[in-house]
Amino acid sequence: LGAATIVSASPQRTARLAGRHGRPSGGRVSDSMIRMATAYLPGANRATAIRSKPCETLDMLHCRRIVLAAVVAAGIADTSLLAADRDVAWVVVGGDDSTERELNAHAARGLRLAAVTDGLPCSVAIMQRPEAPSAQEVRYRVVADRDHAAALPELTTLGFEPRGMLRRQGGRALVVWERAPRPASARMVAWRLIEFGNPDALEADLTAAAADGFRAVVLARVAFRSWPGLSEKGLLLVGKRADEGARSVRVLRGTNKNVEDLDRELAALTADGWEYDLLFTSSRDGSQQMRRERAYLVLSRGSTPRAARPLRLVRSSSWGSVGDGEPVAAANYWHEFMFVSRPDDRRRGWGSPIRLSDLEASGVGLGLRLGLDGGRDQRSTIASAVARQAEGLGGYELVIVVDERFGR
Repeated sequence: LGAATIVSASPQRTARLAGRHGRPSGGRVSDSMIRMATAYLPGANRATAIRSKPCETLDMLHCRRIVLAAVVAAGIADTSLLAADRDVAWVVVGGDDSTERELNAHAARGLRLAAVTDGLPCSVAIMQRPEAPSAQEVRYRVVADRDHAAALPELTTLGFEPRGMLRRQGGRALVVWERAPRPASARMVAWRLIEFGNPDALEADLTAAAADGFRAVVLARVAFRSWPGLSEKGLLLVGKRADEGARSVRVLRGTNKNVEDLDRELAALTADGWEYDLLFTSSRDGSQQMRRERAYLVLSRGSTPRAARPLRLVRSSSWGSVGDGEPVAAANYWHEFMFVSRPDDRRRGWGSPIRLSDLEASGVGLGLRLGLDGGRDQRSTIASAVARQAEGLGGYELVIVVDERFGR
């Protein structure tokens, strides 16, 4: 099978080549493996196909031959292409206790929290076996937003750190806390809760905490502005490292569907030493059902900032290659997707979609659907998961973003 038979093709054909939505599974070659193998070939930039017959008709043996031919033709011997698939588990949010038990059950099998979904009525925690498993035990705690004030002292003492916000249909916001091995330089030693009424004034709310060395880590509750008695303040968890001095904070705000101005501002500030802390989006009043037309990017820097590669931001309505380099963050924005990335020639974010009905998105049968369409293993590291309503079609489109690496 010669290199001349390998040509570029559409993402839709790529998905059919390896199975539903490009997921790797036992007995089939994943399209991410084929994309990585052919990324080094002239003219083969996103996917592969066989000129002589449709890819969807190829069996597993032919797919493996395609990958092998691509690697040989490119003259590379990159063992990362042959990396084993890593187990994935989908934890649909239920009660606080049941969600915590399920997270810890998967952690006992060696899995770690990789991402939490943004944009679904019922959240999902996605767990994945890490590239370099740790011999030390990883544990999880699930804490409701209203319980954080009482729980913070114990969580801090035991070494837990917040990883993401979850929400069950019609229920309270929850935060997943993780206790895992971390280098001392990356460990947070103190935590604070910051309440805010209007996210447009968030920078002022964070200034005092930043001056004490704290930086935004996780949004624990979205601010909801309604009639008196029904409104609810937003809640941010901010953390401080042991050697952290005073910091400055900036909050960039986006309201336009076109994000070019926001992208330029983000690139300029991060090139000047400002570090990314947090991205979240909200509707005008904070309602979960309304379109999210507000984006907030929290940046901070210390007293001796260092120049760095600028972060870039894009808004996208499609899946496939997302951003430009290492994926940093993703969010639902204007019924589309917002992606933040760090430029890197050897890394790329790739999004694969899963279509969900309204009933599934609310949690009914969601775990079964994700197990079938999302798969039980994945070669690349899962970076984020973001969903939007499929306007005019009904249901939701959930995009799983993975961090693809080349030549490492």
